Amino acid sequence: MTEPTTTPDATPGATVTADVPLVRARGLVKRFPITRGVVLQRAIGHVHALAGVDFDIYAGKTLGVVGESGCGKSTAARIVARLLEPTEGTIEFEGRDITTLSRRQMVPLRRTVQVVFQDPYASLNPRQSVGQIIAAPLRVHGVEGDRRKKVQELMAQVGLNPEHFNRYPHEFSGGQRQRIGIARALALEPKLIICDEPVSALDVSIQAQVLNLLGDLQRERGLAYMFISHDLGVVRHVSHRISVMYLGSIVENADRDALYDNPRHPYTVALISAAPTGERGARTRRLLLAGDVPSPAAPPPGCTFHPRCPKARLVSGDPAEVPERCRTERPVLTDVGEGHQVACWYPIEKGDAEKMMEIQASEITLEGDPELGVAQTEGLTDAQPRPDDLVDGGTGL
Repeated sequence: MTEPTTTPDATPGATVTADVPLVRARGLVKRFPITRGVVLQRAIGHVHALAGVDFDIYAGKTLGVVGESGCGKSTAARIVARLLEPTEGTIEFEGRDITTLSRRQMVPLRRTVQVVFQDPYASLNPRQSVGQIIAAPLRVHGVEGDRRKKVQELMAQVGLNPEHFNRYPHEFSGGQRQRIGIARALALEPKLIICDEPVSALDVSIQAQVLNLLGDLQRERGLAYMFISHDLGVVRHVSHRISVMYLGSIVENADRDALYDNPRHPYTVALISAAPTGERGARTRRLLLAGDVPSPAAPPPGCTFHPRCPKARLVSGDPAEVPERCRTERPVLTDVGEGHQVACWYPIEKGDAEKMMEIQASEITLEGDPELGVAQTEGLTDAQPRPDDLVDGGTGL
């Protein structure tokens, strides 16, 4: 029997066991209306930002959420923090359904869920000093005591000089500004911090410092993180479990090592093949996906990935066709062993990746050079930039 363990910041009476999630999201759906008209606006359609998303976040652990821009990562995070209202679905925090809580009822929960935003330049008020910024949550929630001392302790904990209490954001570097944002998030001693691409705007060397800081804080305080990023290397470094999103849905969910060593969804295979390994002389082959991401205002029926799916074409045996089941039935996350979940009618098996790359080599050419196909990228090393790496920063997203 698993003994209950409490996080260091747990409220009295709140017990979180190792096998019970801190956050449990089920069936999250979010649709944004597309309106027409100036005075009398009427909905003429919807953007399907989330389409039935399920995930769990455990105390002291990190859930990494990865996917390309527009897949719904940040929308899911904002719903967890109740900054957005879900169209459908439920959110539980420590076993309590918080989906329909009013703003007044949400006030105590705001102390336990905090956010570190992507842009350290835009997320800080330039008219306030660092001391005022970090003390703002303490003031809003009426925390008594020596606020200046508390703020300076937080500054020291995140690696800032407490003597810079009265300085303004423009006097700090990008990495230091992000540390200010982290200190602000820690002020109320939360249990969950949502990190919405917290290092994407920073230099690589500064990224490592911020990631190490987040790891140290997690070990010291028992924090849970929901870590959102499009950088596969960063997500693998910080996460315990990873969810891969595509067009508003989670298509694969697994432990970090299981997902990277044995991806079961074709989209995950394509993402991982796009990430450089960082090893000089290593040779990799890219799985380039055909076509563009469909519009979330008009997602395709059945599996939303089927118009681009190389595995579906492998199953059909015809590069121009996909199985009817993929076109008409929507797959749900299904456990394929040891907690590894995948939403695919035909999960990847051993040897499928090589076969899919062979199919893609005959179909896809890189833009601007019809002679350069997938087969020729095999000769590129990770020390050499690929044509698309120059555009997307090497993540393929």
